Amino acid sequence: MELRHLRYFVAVAEELNFTRAAEKLHTSQPSLSSQIKDLEGCVGAPLLIRNNRQVSLTRAGEVFLHQAINILELSEQAKQLARKAMEQQVRLIIGFVPCAEVNILPDVLPQLRLRLPASSIELVSIITTQQEDKLLKGEIDVGFMRRPIISNQLNYRVVYREPLVVVMPIDHPLSKESQLEPQHLDGENFISTDPAHSGALHQMVTAYLAESHSKPKIVQAATNILVTMNLVGMGLGLSIVPRYVSHFQSSNVVFRPLPASAPQIELLMAWHRENSSPALAQMIDLVEEQPEV
Repeated sequence: MELRHLRYFVAVAEELNFTRAAEKLHTSQPSLSSQIKDLEGCVGAPLLIRNNRQVSLTRAGEVFLHQAINILELSEQAKQLARKAMEQQVRLIIGFVPCAEVNILPDVLPQLRLRLPASSIELVSIITTQQEDKLLKGEIDVGFMRRPIISNQLNYRVVYREPLVVVMPIDHPLSKESQLEPQHLDGENFISTDPAHSGALHQMVTAYLAESHSKPKIVQAATNILVTMNLVGMGLGLSIVPRYVSHFQSSNVVFRPLPASAPQIELLMAWHRENSSPALAQMIDLVEEQPEV
């Protein structure tokens, strides 16, 4: 007995007509009749009553139909689960913030592609405050993000630490300084970061300035680093940003370091603890093999 026997029988039982069932199955009526006879021989009982006017189910056919439908549904479910497992094995979706694009992914991705040459690796730029939800929903496999991480369903590692720096217009008087103290920013026009988009950065900068008794004048909150750079470049104010931003060279801004005592901001690699994708495991291993920064 094969699955095609069950499919043929179910089609006839649903249509109660060999001609219509054959059309539905895209086969000939003689072939369909032959398959049903083979099935009845295998079962050892007649399943259908046929005459010139109609087709009906025997009692054995009624019982067999219910089980045949269950078997076909289970076989389809098994097929779908197998396909899903294959997709999880060969596909990896990586969410990231710009820091990872500069400091992590350039080193890791080439090695990952060598280890997983048949895998589909998809990169998606996602702000920190959206990554946790996407990890929990399975929309991404791994996220490179800032703190905070709230859910205990996620595992994470700190993969990069970097200092904060001041970015200012190139013609700003403070650009003459080789290093800035937080007090230099007191009273200055300041571009802050929107806490709904920046994760830990907004809270870190706000706390640092408050502890240093420095009160810059906040003129606007930027939703991403590019907006921050543009606003600073237009001369609207200064800002404090992670050091990686200095890689994005601009002719109208300059960067100056803060004291060594200034806080460092962390980049996290996070993933759902129940995600068993082999591609994800390879990614985690590769990142953890990188030199600690």
